[in-house]
Amino acid sequence: MRQYSEACVGTDTREPDERGPRAGQPSFAMHRVLDLVHEREPAVPRLPRCFVAAYEKLAEALETEADLTPQGRSVTLDRLVLALTNQIKVRALVEPGHVSAEPEGFRPVVITGLPGTGIRFLQGMLSQHPEFSVPSLWEVLSPTADGAPWAEAREPADPFEGALWRALWPFSGVRGPDLGRPYGDHLLLGYCFSSFSVGLEYRIPGYLAWLMKQDARLAYTFHRYALAAILDRVSGGIPLLVNEFHSFRLSDLLHAYPDARIVRVHRDPLVSLSRLADTSSRLRRAWSSTAGSREAAGEWAACMASALSSGEWYGPVPWPGVDVLDMDYSEIVQTPLLAVRRICEFARTPVPSGVERRMFRGWKPTVAPDERLPDGEGPGFDVARLPVSFLRERENYGSWRSAHARQ
Repeated sequence: MRQYSEACVGTDTREPDERGPRAGQPSFAMHRVLDLVHEREPAVPRLPRCFVAAYEKLAEALETEADLTPQGRSVTLDRLVLALTNQIKVRALVEPGHVSAEPEGFRPVVITGLPGTGIRFLQGMLSQHPEFSVPSLWEVLSPTADGAPWAEAREPADPFEGALWRALWPFSGVRGPDLGRPYGDHLLLGYCFSSFSVGLEYRIPGYLAWLMKQDARLAYTFHRYALAAILDRVSGGIPLLVNEFHSFRLSDLLHAYPDARIVRVHRDPLVSLSRLADTSSRLRRAWSSTAGSREAAGEWAACMASALSSGEWYGPVPWPGVDVLDMDYSEIVQTPLLAVRRICEFARTPVPSGVERRMFRGWKPTVAPDERLPDGEGPGFDVARLPVSFLRERENYGSWRSAHARQ
């Protein structure tokens, strides 16, 4: 496993008055956030700084582009403290060899697709399969923590876990039992400041454009370290990773997980863009003074065009020896049971008797044609003003999907 020591260079040496927010507002400067990490949890070791360039690019975008409200700044600061704390804890556990990043038989199944392709639905069903190991929300929030805090009403004894507990409990929809639900693994990349998902909640187009151009192999090496820390507490199972944004950088993922099996789920990019822009505009309103679906659509269209043009997302598989399964959104919606069976056969782990019934408990059939936009309305932005590269790649992608469906 290639180390990421080359990412552990550089320090934030500028004086406080050379960067940062207006007077009275919390600073996102790395040295200040690290001070808060050790102030809030003194036991966290002091390791060489890693992923400094990614952190500083994100911090700069949060300062200059995100238009954060005072509450948004406070929440964002806490999230940066959480990210650095988790990054240091994972490194302190895995780098010295306390937890192996090379467990035997480590062949994850990665399900990815453009946003709105139904992969979270698949994750919920497949999490019922006893052979799959799906990280929970709590495990992703605190990769090195022990136990299952949602099993008891009392606050955890560990100071860091207790802080998480107090922060999560008041939020609508996040209660003790929900911390144990299956969750996506995008936060593991967020702990090294290399996750596109941060763009859902913050308007940071400069950071997203910068991130699309970066080599993410070192970030995925850290992702593997964090996943190893989580799985060290779980006895066996096939790791199941579900994340829309893996589709942007599959080659970098395969550098860290060369034995991974990839499931690519396909849908019309315009429908995906509409859902992504709508989700972004709604989430951004919580922390930002300005948020709109038109701006979000332009930002994400550029990212999606770059991903579609990479030669990784559709067409002939560019990785010799890598198992890839291509599925269409219509399969998941119209024949979900067959879709689940296909994935299990692809992973060489048939669905045991009785598990299918548990998978579909509470599931309600829906009809959602592939080309239909949310609520039957328009996309919420002017399609003609989207980047030409996106419209061109959407056309090429549509031609491939049509040809693939006939095979």
